[in-house]
Amino acid sequence: MASIAKPALQLTSDDIRTHYDDFSWVYRFYWGEHIHHGLFPTGDETAAEAQELLLRYCAQLAGVAPGMHVADVGCGHGGTSWFLSREYRCRVFGLTISKSQFRIATERMRLLPDPASVRIEHGDAEAYFFPAGSFDLIWNMESWEHFFDKQAYLRKAASALKPGGRLALAAWTGSMQDDVVREIARIFLCPQLVTTEACAAYIRQSGLRVLHSEEIGPKVARTWDLCAEQVKRAQFLLSFLPQRFRAFADGVELMREAYRSGKLNYTVIVAQK
Repeated sequence: MASIAKPALQLTSDDIRTHYDDFSWVYRFYWGEHIHHGLFPTGDETAAEAQELLLRYCAQLAGVAPGMHVADVGCGHGGTSWFLSREYRCRVFGLTISKSQFRIATERMRLLPDPASVRIEHGDAEAYFFPAGSFDLIWNMESWEHFFDKQAYLRKAASALKPGGRLALAAWTGSMQDDVVREIARIFLCPQLVTTEACAAYIRQSGLRVLHSEEIGPKVARTWDLCAEQVKRAQFLLSFLPQRFRAFADGVELMREAYRSGKLNYTVIVAQK
């Protein structure tokens, strides 16, 4: 593919909020309740099975246990918050920047056996006040990419953890020196993507100790093959939608290329206070 010279889009938090409000129905229709990659150890897993496998894998690495107080930062439609409450009996605080996602997540939590175990709020994670020493675990799965001042957020997250508390971060990683990575950042509204090494360095600078750092790009890349199949089936519908939906669909092929080439990776880091 020819080199892409476009820089990452100059964004505001309102751009990201509007994107998730507008695309909320698209994500639910095509990706279900979980707005994140799946883990494909064999390649035969369905999208839903793979997404749950990724959740279980990250929960195991983070040492999730019953009774933990977890902050699900960037909770989307509440899929992970629901999962941590039902499967691990955690108390969960979910935060989403999208009003549409907030409404969906709030309604969904009412169906839990213990609805009081999950509290969902609407707010910008970078501006939100997290009380010091509040959480056993802060969970960021594919939300940190949208943050503008990643180091400031990590310092706030570190302060919000109890002594011995952990941060679980799963994120797209790559160098903004690469044209393809910059274009992915532009299309998918990421102010900046960073490498695994930079991500780990930011975490250490926040005062946390990295316990585990792993790149699993090849194990999650099939997510975008399945997305491409969905886009192909939706071509007729796409022709009636605004251009921003078609541009987003075009980004799927770029993601497939970036994973195949190794320019983009998927990193899971667990750190402790």
